[in-house]
Amino acid sequence: MNKQISTQCLNYKQMFSTKTASLSVSLCQCTVPLRHNVQSFCPVMERKCCHIVWPAYCSGLHLSLVCILDGNQCISNPCVNGTCVDLYQSYACRCNLGFEGKDCNQPSTATNCAIANGGCDHECQNHKDGLRRTCSCVQGYRLHQNSRHCVPEGAHSCGQILVAKTSYSKPIQGLLPWLVGGEMGKKGESPWQALVLNAKGKFHCGGVLIDENWVLTAAHCLTSSLRFSVRLGDYERYKLEGTEVTVPVIKTFSHPNYDKVTVDNDIALLRLASPVSFSEYILPACLPSRALAQGVLHLNGTRTVVTGWGKEEQNSQRFTSALNFIEVPLVEHELCARQMVNNVTGNVLCAGVLGRREDACEGDSGGPMVTLYRDTWFLIGLVSWGEGCGDEEKLGIYTKVSNYNEWIESVRKG
Repeated sequence: MNKQISTQCLNYKQMFSTKTASLSVSLCQCTVPLRHNVQSFCPVMERKCCHIVWPAYCSGLHLSLVCILDGNQCISNPCVNGTCVDLYQSYACRCNLGFEGKDCNQPSTATNCAIANGGCDHECQNHKDGLRRTCSCVQGYRLHQNSRHCVPEGAHSCGQILVAKTSYSKPIQGLLPWLVGGEMGKKGESPWQALVLNAKGKFHCGGVLIDENWVLTAAHCLTSSLRFSVRLGDYERYKLEGTEVTVPVIKTFSHPNYDKVTVDNDIALLRLASPVSFSEYILPACLPSRALAQGVLHLNGTRTVVTGWGKEEQNSQRFTSALNFIEVPLVEHELCARQMVNNVTGNVLCAGVLGRREDACEGDSGGPMVTLYRDTWFLIGLVSWGEGCGDEEKLGIYTKVSNYNEWIESVRKG
């Protein structure tokens, strides 16, 4: 509230310090078509008042622009099978059991989140009564009127690919190895891909953009250099394509429990010196909640996409020039632990197909593992470690990002 209104409200408090008949008339003077309720000093339709001990005077007398016509949004009874709650210039419906949707006009498609994520595009939360569930969306999306689907709020919502999708439409069966011996992806198919450069401006690791100020990468990428920068919007590393943006990193945050020996908790955050502008080739990946990740996205066999500029072969001295990708399914933890010599903790995901050579390799570290769920790409892993590159009897190990949601949020807010 600005100072002018506050001062004038205090004057009115002095003028009407006791409850008298004159207070039955509203103090708001509104212009047509705005109107006020003469039965109350702070009518529901206006909601813009100077709240003092008693009474609370409307501010419309002084600034007619804040004398807002609101009214009772529930008069038309929009909630077909539920109870309407009047809000400022809006309403909310509390649906009866068996109905959902903005206006409670659709039969419930699910009562809990256990099956098919409750029909929700993004997040699903069970009610305490165990009889219903509620869907919600990650930041940058709004919930559709059917209360299940999530709709991007703008052109640059997280987890969207704006170029024509072709490469990722192939089935997993019959794929050739890509990052190891690879196939090039299409420019713009991984708009969250970051290229982490060392102090000399040389290619160092991969990373993934999660908002305009922050990039995730692997903690082991930060042990051999003190200064970094990040390049976004890149595809061909050796060509200037006009879509690239390079931003210095002003601060790095390795996870406090990162273990250099076991490579556990292999995750780090890079704070960019300035926010990046989103485009067709620069967009963040979406971070799922732990519940969505564990209940849906981490299931055995989930199809994932891993991207990077890493080496084509383990013994090669050459990193790929164009961004490559592989599509690999997640593998259950028990099988992964049996195949690997080193300890496989609960902080990682395993992916690959035994008998095939799809794998990440040196240089791919810190890069994204994403999966598509109901038209949104979610970040679920970061390239962490492996035993060789493309060994047909081994699997790739990826940091399980959702295990670190609280840490990520605390660093970003800190």
